[in-house]
Amino acid sequence: MSRWKRGAVVVFVVFIVLGGGAALYFSVPYHGTPSSVQEVVDDPQVSVETTDGVHVLSPVNADSTVGLVFYPGGRVAPDAYYSTFAPVVKQTNVTVFIPEMPLNTALLDTDAAATIQRRNPAIQTWFVGGHSLGGVAACQYASSHEVQGLLLFASYCNVDLSNQSVAVLSVTGSADTVLDRENYQAAQARLPPTATSHEVQGMNHTQFGSYRGQRGDSPASISYDEAHRRLAEVVVPWVGG
Repeated sequence: MSRWKRGAVVVFVVFIVLGGGAALYFSVPYHGTPSSVQEVVDDPQVSVETTDGVHVLSPVNADSTVGLVFYPGGRVAPDAYYSTFAPVVKQTNVTVFIPEMPLNTALLDTDAAATIQRRNPAIQTWFVGGHSLGGVAACQYASSHEVQGLLLFASYCNVDLSNQSVAVLSVTGSADTVLDRENYQAAQARLPPTATSHEVQGMNHTQFGSYRGQRGDSPASISYDEAHRRLAEVVVPWVGG
C-alpha cells in the first residue's frame, strides 16, 4: 500500500477513534507566510479573490480562457500557493482556482474541480493539478473527467492514466524527503507515455508552496523565491504552449 493510501486510511481511523480532536488537528492548515501572501495581493498584475471557498488568481486587464484547478496538499491552505502561481498567471493569462478542502484534505472532495468548471463557462480549456496528496486527488479527477492536462507537484497517481490522452507534467524537488521516491518511480508507469518529468535541483517539499514546518522535509539549498522562479520556468511553457 502506498504512503498516500496508508495516509487516507490513517485519516479515516483517526477520525473514528479520536473524533473531534482529529478534526481539530486537520482543520488547522499550513498557511503561506504573510509576506508571500501580501506580495501577491498587492501585485497590480494579479487579481486575488475568494468566492464560495475557492481562491482565484487571475490576470488583470486580460481575458482568460484557460483555467487550472489546483488541489492543495494535505493540511495546506490555498494561500500557500499564491506566490507559486502568481508568475504563471502573469506570464500565461491562465486563471488558477485553488479550492479549500474539507478538513484540508483533497481526497475528501476529489470532484471539487467539476463545480468550479460548471461555474466558469468562459473558461474553454481546463487543467487540473495538485501538490502531494492533492495531486493524488487531481489524478482521480482526471481519470474520469475531460481535461487538457494534469500538473503534479511532488506527487504521483494511484489510478492508471497510461491510456488516456491527457498531457502530464510531473515536477519534483531534489531535496524533498517527504515524497516517497520508490512509489513515485513505480507510479510513472500509470502516466501516459507522453508525460514529462522535471526535477528542480535544491528544492524541497514545502517550496512547492510558501509555507513552513512540513514534518519529514529536509532543508533546501535554494530560496523560496528561487524555487518558485524555477517552477515557473517549467510550468509556463507547458500550460501556455
